[in-house]
Amino acid sequence: MERLKKESINYILITIGTILTALGIVLFLDPFSIVAGGVSGLAIVLKNLFGWWLGLQMLIYNVVLFALGFWLLGVGFGFKSIYAALLLSFLIDYFEQVLHLDTMMKNILLNTQIQIDPLLISAIYGGVLAGIGIGLVIWRNASTGGTDIIAMIINKYFHISTGKGLLLVDTLVTMSAFLINPIVPMFGVITIFVTSKMIDTVVEGFEATRTVLVISEKYDKIKKEVFEKLDRGVTLLNGKGGYTLEEKNILMIVLTRREIGELRRIIKNIDDKAFISIIPNSETLGYGFKRLR
Repeated sequence: MERLKKESINYILITIGTILTALGIVLFLDPFSIVAGGVSGLAIVLKNLFGWWLGLQMLIYNVVLFALGFWLLGVGFGFKSIYAALLLSFLIDYFEQVLHLDTMMKNILLNTQIQIDPLLISAIYGGVLAGIGIGLVIWRNASTGGTDIIAMIINKYFHISTGKGLLLVDTLVTMSAFLINPIVPMFGVITIFVTSKMIDTVVEGFEATRTVLVISEKYDKIKKEVFEKLDRGVTLLNGKGGYTLEEKNILMIVLTRREIGELRRIIKNIDDKAFISIIPNSETLGYGFKRLR
């Protein structure tokens, strides 16, 4: 029952994230032909050149990429990722071909009385929506498919790191926007930057952790309170004072950001002269946090 509840929450958040990603593409990026790399960027370029449906293109490309990943890499893709990729393709074409949201937003931005640059607004807000959406999908250990599979293939056969491979592929896709308009790639770079920042904000914001180092003579009492009140593990490190050369026990505790306040209260009540160092983590894997995959 607990597993079913957890999986239900996963799919709800993946669905919300996919909807936001689709809206970012349909409302802001596609109407103004802003190409920000990825499968969606390639589809926008080819839609402008040949008039092909955006979502249908993305579906075809992702099917090919998933098949290549399985064949060349032996990578199995979870059902959540396949679900997100299929849903994204469907939603984009539904929003464009049935609800015509792409033309609605374009008309609003072009006909507003306020002096704004519609390309700049679209590049920023398209990146914000898509970044939040993709961040939610990634947070639930899924993917919408795309050029990261190509980057993995490049890594295997050409010994180029996956990060550099992804940057190379997305740069080529973004530069292909020159076929539409030489100015468009400049706005695509803005979208890439905004999207990446929003993804990091969403993923790290929900699961931000801190490593806390505590030096106190009353370390044993602090350790006991952390066990009982926070239900977190504590690691004892051996240290030596640089000036006094006295042996010291240092507590190392990894917590979520919202637990820091409670830890402060615990330490203050036991030893208000304790020395505390709080270090932000980019990611924490293991018992009590995200599973190592």
